[in-house]
Amino acid sequence: MAHHLNRASFGFTKDGLLARRQFLSAAARLGIGIPALSGLGMVEAFGQTKPNPLTIGWIRPVTGLLAPSFFPLFIGGLIAVDEINAAGGIMGRPIERMELDDEGSPAKQPEIVSRLLDKNVSFVVGPNGSSQALASFAGTMPGKIIQAAGAIATTVGDGNLYPYNYQCGYNTELQGQVAAQYLVNKLGVKKIGILVESTAYGDQVLAGSRNELDRLGIKPVSVQSYPVNATDFNGYITNLRNAGSEGLLAWVGNIPNAALAFTAMANQKWAPPTTGHYVLFLQQLLTLVPAESLANVYGTMFKNLTWTDSEKIGDRQIKYAQKVATYKEAKGLEVVVASAPWYDFLHMLKAVIEAEKTFDTTKIKRALDNVTGYQGLLGTYSFTSTRHTGIGLNDMVMASVVSANDPKAMGLFRKRS
Repeated sequence: MAHHLNRASFGFTKDGLLARRQFLSAAARLGIGIPALSGLGMVEAFGQTKPNPLTIGWIRPVTGLLAPSFFPLFIGGLIAVDEINAAGGIMGRPIERMELDDEGSPAKQPEIVSRLLDKNVSFVVGPNGSSQALASFAGTMPGKIIQAAGAIATTVGDGNLYPYNYQCGYNTELQGQVAAQYLVNKLGVKKIGILVESTAYGDQVLAGSRNELDRLGIKPVSVQSYPVNATDFNGYITNLRNAGSEGLLAWVGNIPNAALAFTAMANQKWAPPTTGHYVLFLQQLLTLVPAESLANVYGTMFKNLTWTDSEKIGDRQIKYAQKVATYKEAKGLEVVVASAPWYDFLHMLKAVIEAEKTFDTTKIKRALDNVTGYQGLLGTYSFTSTRHTGIGLNDMVMASVVSANDPKAMGLFRKRS
């Protein structure tokens, strides 16, 4: 027999609210199971309703050596959570972060994933680092947890390998492409040398660079690979110079190595146009190397975070930079903060969930795989079921390292080259 539900049968009070005892009694008479209302995401379905928080796993080092340097990377995510909650949450549910300390270690990921699964967490921010991400995926992918790991390895954006992870930024292949194209197509450099760190990142971005140079019909005149604990770069720079390099791809992933490399070039009075990793934008480099030695140095950058003589920075990006400036931990690291993926990931997740009107991860995955032209802070995102790297080459540019000294930079923006 069909149940006819109306206000009278449930015994609403004058103000339209249903007393809890009356509701339970009426529900029992009609044979309605209370657990069926859990999908509403409410602590109580009627009466004094309070939305259940939407728990999002937040994997980062809270303790350990990497904690201070990794915290700034998550500031964009914190800003997004504040904005989303201020706007009513996701489908009315405020985001609540489940802080999980991985100590920056891949070995901690299985334990963390187990905790996520025990708590039925469906969405995850982090971890940061390619090794940490891959260790995490071993559990999150079978568990159908939608995730945005902080890693730019090209394989991390492979939807076939990692179907529930979304790379909200560029990858090493794109980084290699835009840098090589800038030297060859924009500056007309034909004799290119490569300086690259001997790490997993270095291997990946070197492969992307070589592939693009091959496509452009260019063979590197010299490739100099160095260990990250190198203390003298004069030999590497001498080899690149003696090989006839007229421009450099410098895949240097930390400031101490970058300072040693550019100091060696300054000592040899050699300053060819050089392109490299966004780490070169960190203002600390300008305190270690004279600005004149960096005049021809450019880093890979999101187009939305740059300006030109005729193109201003967007209002949305300006407002974001102002919020970043309220975090003391971001001082001097604003470019790294902005380049992290989680601000855009969380806002995109909200948009998709509310469009689909569900928290079911299988359905959310299907919707994310069909995202086309989503306008994020960093660029325009599009995904397919096999390509989970959201940013394309059109959203990437090269920008001037020394433009950090321009008042327009606000610590975060750079002038497009």
